[in-house]
Amino acid sequence: MRILVLLFCLVAVQLQAQSSREAADEQYTNEQWAEAAKGYQQYLKTNEQDSSAWFRLANCQLKLGEYEASLKNFDRAVAGNFYPGYTLYTKSKVYALQGKQSSAFESLQQALDRGFGNFRLMEQDPEWTAYQQDEKFLALVDACKVNTYPCLSDSVRRHFDFWLGEWDVYVNGAKVGENSITMANGGCALHESYTTPGTYTGQSINYFDKLDNKWHQTWVGSAGGVLDYVETERGPGMIQFQCDYRGDQQGNVVKSRLTFTQNEDGTVRQFFENSKDGESWTPGFDGLYQPKSVE
Repeated sequence: MRILVLLFCLVAVQLQAQSSREAADEQYTNEQWAEAAKGYQQYLKTNEQDSSAWFRLANCQLKLGEYEASLKNFDRAVAGNFYPGYTLYTKSKVYALQGKQSSAFESLQQALDRGFGNFRLMEQDPEWTAYQQDEKFLALVDACKVNTYPCLSDSVRRHFDFWLGEWDVYVNGAKVGENSITMANGGCALHESYTTPGTYTGQSINYFDKLDNKWHQTWVGSAGGVLDYVETERGPGMIQFQCDYRGDQQGNVVKSRLTFTQNEDGTVRQFFENSKDGESWTPGFDGLYQPKSVE
């Protein structure tokens, strides 16, 4: 009989705790911070292992200005492995509100070390308004961007960055077009947008593929031409591609070789060649990219 009574009491306690948690969650959603904090404190008396409740209690205390209690409970949430990166980031804002810059930056670094990658929050959250021009803070933002976009720190994906920019394109001293080369998809690709004084335009996407460990360029022109280039050679300040395409109305296959070379003066050479057999090559387009002047 005593065992049945004990089990009944344990079930009753758990039901009461669950009810307390549900009520606290609703108050949390409605930003009733004081009421929610009381509910989480009651719930955690019998559910200390619930790291999400520790996080929510800490966040309530942050909103209420109870900073020291908040810091301790964020640590409880981290100890329970509740989204450590985000939890440490939120903890860093407590230090920022307290004016403890070194502690705020230290906690931010810990958040980055645990994978935090939402740099938009660092740029927009009001707790960081006073730090937006601080060199150390900006370095942390840059590190956060690397967490968000790992391609930014991948040296092989940065190999073709010498082509980035806004360019005027010349052939034999005459301007034939303009080209805009921008970083895309967090630095995992380069996007090309080419225009001419006439009606012809074209775009390409350039990317490194870990499947074959080569750079690729896919070009689509407004006249219907499609070229799927694959890297054949790569070195400091240069990269070369090659592809096959239909070269005439009879459907004969022609090989195209495309070489980019960075010049010492900051210009870039883009050199096209064609071949029927892959042995002898005929020069085609030989363009010089010059940075557009800033007006």
